[in-house]
Amino acid sequence: MLDGVSRRLRVQSWLWAIATGGAVFGVVLVVGLVLSSSRQSATTVAIAAGVVAALAMAAGGWSQGASAAASAIERAVPLDNLVVAAAELIEKPVPTSAEIRAEVLRQADARLASADLSQVAPLRHPIAIALSVLTGCAVLAFIQPAPTPSIQVHQYLGSTVSAIGIDNLTVRVVPPSYAGRAIESFENPVQVSVLAGSRISLEVRSAAAGVVAEAPGAPVLVLEKQRDRFVAEFPATRSIGLALRPQGNGVPGSRFISILVTPDMAPSVRVHAPGRDLALPAPRGVIAIEVEGADDLGLAALTLRYTRAAGAGESLTFTQGDVPLRVTRRDDRRWTATARWTLDSLGLADGDVLVYSAIARDRNPSGAPVQSEPYLIEIGRASVSAGAGFGLPADERKYAISQQMVIYRTEQLLAARATHGPDSWLEQNRMIAIEQRMVRAEVVFLGGGEVADEVEEAASSDELAEGRLQNAGRAEMLRAINFMSRAEAQLNDGQAAAALPIERDALRALERAFDRRRYFLRTLPDRSRIDASRRLTGVLTDARSWTKDRPQPPAGPALEAQRSVMRDLAASMAKGTADAALAARVAALDAGSAGLQSVAVRLATAATTGAYRAAVDTAMRDVAALAQAMLATPAEIHVPADPMAGRLADELRRTPKVAPR
Repeated sequence: MLDGVSRRLRVQSWLWAIATGGAVFGVVLVVGLVLSSSRQSATTVAIAAGVVAALAMAAGGWSQGASAAASAIERAVPLDNLVVAAAELIEKPVPTSAEIRAEVLRQADARLASADLSQVAPLRHPIAIALSVLTGCAVLAFIQPAPTPSIQVHQYLGSTVSAIGIDNLTVRVVPPSYAGRAIESFENPVQVSVLAGSRISLEVRSAAAGVVAEAPGAPVLVLEKQRDRFVAEFPATRSIGLALRPQGNGVPGSRFISILVTPDMAPSVRVHAPGRDLALPAPRGVIAIEVEGADDLGLAALTLRYTRAAGAGESLTFTQGDVPLRVTRRDDRRWTATARWTLDSLGLADGDVLVYSAIARDRNPSGAPVQSEPYLIEIGRASVSAGAGFGLPADERKYAISQQMVIYRTEQLLAARATHGPDSWLEQNRMIAIEQRMVRAEVVFLGGGEVADEVEEAASSDELAEGRLQNAGRAEMLRAINFMSRAEAQLNDGQAAAALPIERDALRALERAFDRRRYFLRTLPDRSRIDASRRLTGVLTDARSWTKDRPQPPAGPALEAQRSVMRDLAASMAKGTADAALAARVAALDAGSAGLQSVAVRLATAATTGAYRAAVDTAMRDVAALAQAMLATPAEIHVPADPMAGRLADELRRTPKVAPR
């Protein structure tokens, strides 16, 4: 009896092992088909995993002996552990009398005669499960899945892109000619990084009637149909996210592509030696100069330019020139240059000032030259008087700008009119307008204030008393300020030619104002008006700070766009599928944010619902952080002054409060 139960237990163990191996085979095969493109390799790995699992399961049930059979019998038919005792006497004999051993075995056989083996070790249930699992494995292994031609999955740089209606996308990037880079081509990209000024060509293969490229805040780009493809070309001026949308019936899908535009960095230039301002007692000697320039794509020119200032006050004259450099090219991107500047040949005089700086230009034809930090060379002691009359600290006198310098800069700009484009011309005009505003501010400072008693002031000096009635210095100063304001307005409009005669009128007015027959009134602060009747009438215990609720600034268009994107992100969370148009809107919120560009790619390439919801969650956090950063700086709030507010508050505090009856 025990031997029969042991055999059924072994068969039962093998049936469970077959079922377990089949289940492992099915799971591994399904996972392999999802992750691997080869069905054969997935099937091989699944078979190996199933066999290993079945053998591991069967190894534990192969050693089913008499003790295991007796335990199974006791669980199915309780016999007061009589069968277990008999099995132990058979497998592990112990010193006991033969009569006792024979009696235990006899009673065990008698009790087992009425037991049913099918109840002790049933096989029907394990056989049914094993056959079901084997049938399912055969279905998975030999039946091919139905093809889905309307959905294609492209892989690019580790990202998957779901495309419905678009068979293939080719992006061709033609860098600017000055960059020296090769033409690049990308197949089914999700994100492309290009240099500013490059030409981007899109080539889309689709069976749709048409294809358009949409970007938030930009006109819709319609791709032109050429035979079996749609093409479009545009310049790369800023980072943008495009949603390529096929048009026609039955093609509702879209494709997202992020184009990151990297600007051409301006060159850097620095004067290493002497690298500081110099003061020389005499205009003689040789100055050793070392210059270094660099650019990310390549330098085109490296020069050293100086300006000589001779004279003083508004009679300053300026002369420009170049210092010859010996240039050493380490490579196309880094240049060094040296020069030995002989001052004897310049004809300098005592009091002259030299301002020199290095200028670097890269290969970009539309790029502006970059100037290094300027340095001064002062000759003799007379140069200290150039800043006389200006209310500036001694260290800042050398940076004071005169009206003569403004005229000189305007003349130089007009002479170089042909070399400037519209944008550069307007920018240079406005830079001179800033200098004109600085000169005007200094003149206003010099002419400010008033004399408390003009007659008494004039009586204290015979010279001033004799010329008091002839003084027109203040009027000339006001005329000069008016001319400067008009010249600044013309320069801000880019009208340097119209501003030049007005600048000269301002200079002539200043010369008349600075004539030795004029005198200026000293500057006195204007005292604040104090109501004498209110002095010493307040109560110290009532003193407190004035507070007012800060009004909320109105939301701008950028904040409204962020709110709209947040609403659509929250609504798309339930949908759980990739949306190219929404990804393009997220990327357009801040073209310079690497985080938003990355999460836009994740939104467009999410292959599963979980991945899409995780991308939406990240996008919502990034958009919220962008909005918070934009609101970090409080808007300027103009609170109108109310002259009656203080007096009204005092009267309300003085009036005793009457309790209501």
